[in-house]
Amino acid sequence: MLDPTSPIPLYYQISTAILDQILEGKWRAGELLPPESQLAAEYQVSRATIRRALARLQRDGWVSTRKGKGSMVAKPKIEQDLMRFYSLARSFGKTTQRVYSKTLRQEETSANSIIAKHLGVRTKEPIVVIERLRHVDKEPIMLETSYLPSVLYPGLANAENVEALYDLMETGYGIHIARAEEFLQAVKPSSREASYLGIAKEAPVFLVERISFDLQDQAMEFRRSVIRGDRFRYKVELRQN
Repeated sequence: MLDPTSPIPLYYQISTAILDQILEGKWRAGELLPPESQLAAEYQVSRATIRRALARLQRDGWVSTRKGKGSMVAKPKIEQDLMRFYSLARSFGKTTQRVYSKTLRQEETSANSIIAKHLGVRTKEPIVVIERLRHVDKEPIMLETSYLPSVLYPGLANAENVEALYDLMETGYGIHIARAEEFLQAVKPSSREASYLGIAKEAPVFLVERISFDLQDQAMEFRRSVIRGDRFRYKVELRQN
């Protein structure tokens, strides 16, 4: 029930009430919510108030709006723990969600100054570039480009299966990743990135850059991932000393 005497705005109370029902399973991912007119009658408020409530849920990623259809429950976001080493293939390989990668580029080229600095190699030194469009349940989630020193990965430019790259690094090349440095920021995608990810050009994405190191603390890979902000979220656990 709404409390009109509360300092909490009505639209906020309504969005919380709707979210509670989503979490309780009243509506599943992909199901339409009741029309604005029905919700307005149910909560005895104006449609403008309902729109604000739905806008808040949409902003927080709980609902999505489609022109001519209304508001529907959004798919739950994929969550990554910032305090743990993350691999998409390993994270979903044992779940009901299926990971699929489409390789867009796989070739040997020369390192530019930026890539060379990240990998600790000389400029123009041979490297392998692997660009993949990663899908979860047939939905494009991230555009991922890996840069690897060619001298450490002979034949990788022509390898047939690069779906689980970290597994291939271990089993095919005896390289074990011990740690990684990651840099994360929110950006707007390029037109090409937006097209591959199936999102609007103005939609926010995460740009995650990772340098992975082996047991001898030598850089083994530099990876650049452009990740959909509407399907991904990051988690960090903080402890007070």
